[in-house]
Amino acid sequence: MFASRLIVFLALTSSTFALSVRYPHDANGSLVVRDSSPNDSDLLSSCPGGPGASNLKRADRCTLINIVDNPNSRTFEVLGDPQLNCGGATDPVTVELGGETTVGQTTSVNANVGFEVGGLSIGGGASEEESTSTTVSKKITYTIPPGRQAVYVAGTAQRSQTGNVQVNYGSRQFGHFIWFTGATITRLTPIASDVVFDVHESACGTDPRNLNN
Repeated sequence: MFASRLIVFLALTSSTFALSVRYPHDANGSLVVRDSSPNDSDLLSSCPGGPGASNLKRADRCTLINIVDNPNSRTFEVLGDPQLNCGGATDPVTVELGGETTVGQTTSVNANVGFEVGGLSIGGGASEEESTSTTVSKKITYTIPPGRQAVYVAGTAQRSQTGNVQVNYGSRQFGHFIWFTGATITRLTPIASDVVFDVHESACGTDPRNLNN
């Protein structure tokens, strides 16, 4: 009988000790309730390049995982300044079009995390294999009809990848060294070898840089 009571006492004492170690207490000895895990905004904020999270230390690194390769897309950028043949001109005018621009990697997230994620440093995926930016440069001679304006445009192919983010910490955060976002990010990485060029011509009086005109 004594042995049974001793076993029960030790079991209760062990459970009480485990609770006191695992969960924080306030000054009165009451258990303090806290969130069981950081949210996606906290995790991404703590990545290198992020604004930081009040409840987490800075992450050592963030990496794209569970990667899905999407179809490539193409983004168009204006090269140089537009040239106009406006103001009632009746003759064509020959001009030089073009210039130089830098096309960089872009990042978006499928959730509202409260800050711009484009500045985050996230490894993995195409960023490990290709440059995250490329410089596009070209000039041509072009004849603009009267009443028209023109600008030279470069369309750079982009490798599109979507995935979750693995966040690694140097010390335990909420009990773990590694956390994963539920939200996914999509990253576009320019393909320097795949660029097409075109002249965008539009009517005078409209925005010559608006490629939808």
